[in-house]
Amino acid sequence: MTKWMHSLSYALATAFLAVHAAVPANSQEQAISDTDRAYSPPVSPQPELPSLPPTPILTSEGYPDCREDFQKISAPFDKAEEINRCTISLDRYYAQVLTPFRQRMIDHQNELSALYTDKVAGKMAYSAKARDDFYKAIMQEHAASDPEGANLAGYRELESRYQTDRAYLQDRFCFNTGCGGYDVPEYVASDKESDKESSAPKTAEKATAAQKCKKARGRGGLLGGIIGGVAGNVAGLGNVGTLISSGVGALLVSEIACQLTEDEQKEAAEATVAVTEQEEVGATASWKSPTRSGVSGSSTVTALNAQPNGRRCLSITDVAIIEGEETRVSKQMCRGQGDEGYVIVA
Repeated sequence: MTKWMHSLSYALATAFLAVHAAVPANSQEQAISDTDRAYSPPVSPQPELPSLPPTPILTSEGYPDCREDFQKISAPFDKAEEINRCTISLDRYYAQVLTPFRQRMIDHQNELSALYTDKVAGKMAYSAKARDDFYKAIMQEHAASDPEGANLAGYRELESRYQTDRAYLQDRFCFNTGCGGYDVPEYVASDKESDKESSAPKTAEKATAAQKCKKARGRGGLLGGIIGGVAGNVAGLGNVGTLISSGVGALLVSEIACQLTEDEQKEAAEATVAVTEQEEVGATASWKSPTRSGVSGSSTVTALNAQPNGRRCLSITDVAIIEGEETRVSKQMCRGQGDEGYVIVA
């Protein structure tokens, strides 16, 4: 009996020790597992990337299609006048459409750069891949908006068309007025106009001036025409033309200048200088003859064109009132980058 009890006690003790030894081991293993488990942040969706700004678009709508309009006219001077009108329209298109579009494309590139810098770069809400892909898209659009990029293909085509049309009109202007190496065309003015003039006797000075101004009008007398520099003898203005081309020829058109005395030409030229110094549309300067009470005039800026290469051009309307008769002529004056002043180019 004693031996049996001893065996039972031994068995129970052994089972008790086995149970209590197993519990601490399991608890320790669970604690180690909880400690070593890595932290996993909660999953949240990535925000949408910002949209790229729309690309500026330029079409040929509105381009002046007038380069051949002068062909419908017969008289050389009238042809030259129509050529000049078309040239002014082309320059206006360049100033009001082409130049602003180029600036819009520059602004577009700046907007692209700011979009990436301010909205995406360094934003950890986006994955590294998303940021890299967005950067590549930005750079691709930025490169396409460079002067030689795909986004400016239409601009380059229209700018080339403008340059071609203007060079062609410049050549045709000289062909019809006798500048740039072309012979002065035969142009016989009608005698009917002179028959209608007053029969009152004219002084030799007035008769000579009227004849020279008539030649200036008859031979396309915008001094310098489109290219500037029609010399007095080529334009048929004699000494008056020489005076204009050497003295104030860079400022006045012959059709007005040839009706003025030398002192009056200086007054008119000073008015032109005054408005070019203001360089703003609407600028006006008036002048009066220092010797003749019935002679006065003005210069007014009607348009301003600032080109990408630094060249600036002004459209100016000159008015001269001589003994109650008004003469109104438009001219274009330009100044290259670094030049001191404006000179007539058309």
